[in-house]
Amino acid sequence: MKNGSTIFSVTSVHFLWDARPGSNIDHIRAHGMTPDTWEVVFHHANTPTPDKDDASVLVAEGRARGRLFRIAYSVDGDSIIPLTVIPITGFPITRRGLRGNTP
Repeated sequence: MKNGSTIFSVTSVHFLWDARPGSNIDHIRAHGMTPDTWEVVFHHANTPTPDKDDASVLVAEGRARGRLFRIAYSVDGDSIIPLTVIPITGFPITRRGLRGNTP
C-alpha cells in the first residue's frame, strides 16, 4: 500500500479483435502490425495517456521485435478482471512522442 491505495498490475487481459472487413485487424495490418505484435506492444508499453482528441481513448508507446510502436485503445468500463481492451490502431514510429514513463 502506498498513500492508502493498493497498487497492482493486471495480468489477465482480453483483447476484442474484430476480423470483419474494415475492422481493427484490417486497420492495424494497413499500418504494418499484426494482432500478436499489437499485444506485445500493449504488454511492454509505457504508461498510457489519454488521447488529445478523445479522453476515452488511451495512447501508449512500446517496443516489439526491435521496433518502436504507438498504439491506441479503449478499455471496456464494465470489466475488471479480465481487463477487456478494444484495440483501435497501432503503427510504427521513429522516436518517442508521448510524455511519461518509458518501458
